[in-house]
Amino acid sequence: MEKFPQSVIDVMTAGGATVTCLPVQLEEPAEENSASEEVCWQSAVFFRLGGNESTRDIRLLRSGSKAYGVGIETDIIEHENASVVMLRLQLFVQPDDPLIGEVLLTPGGAETHYEVLGLLGNQQTLTWFCSDQEYNLIHQQQQPLSDEWRQEFLALRAESFKRDAILRLAGKYSAQTAFAEIVSNYGLR
Repeated sequence: MEKFPQSVIDVMTAGGATVTCLPVQLEEPAEENSASEEVCWQSAVFFRLGGNESTRDIRLLRSGSKAYGVGIETDIIEHENASVVMLRLQLFVQPDDPLIGEVLLTPGGAETHYEVLGLLGNQQTLTWFCSDQEYNLIHQQQQPLSDEWRQEFLALRAESFKRDAILRLAGKYSAQTAFAEIVSNYGLR
């Protein structure tokens, strides 16, 4: 059975995350006149499911190849030490009880986080990957990203980066402090 890439597993394990959004290399389908597939970088969503509360979701994701409804909400948390971009991701495997995860990004402090938002602002689709507890791939799907969404991701990146530049000038910038304080308020249900 195919697993998440080891680099994704390492990031999720290190952070204790059950959902993340990371830049990955995806193969683009070959065009009619092209002999090979083109490899490009895109941001992708990775959901890891586990525990008794996810049994039904895992079964549904494994059994079907259909695309489920998705939802994305965004916000900038203006911490005194850094801007933290929040992506609230929903996958409606069960319409009355969607999978929900929040990804926190510090675009002014982590180059990868800045890159994630830049890629989201330029790519045409967003790929979602779901795994079981052992990181075995159980479902994947793509959703189109409208111009409106791409502009939103670029605006989030620009606004947070600008705010962080001001915090740096004031000597208050610390992405690690902001991230740690915000994460300390999270817990698994």
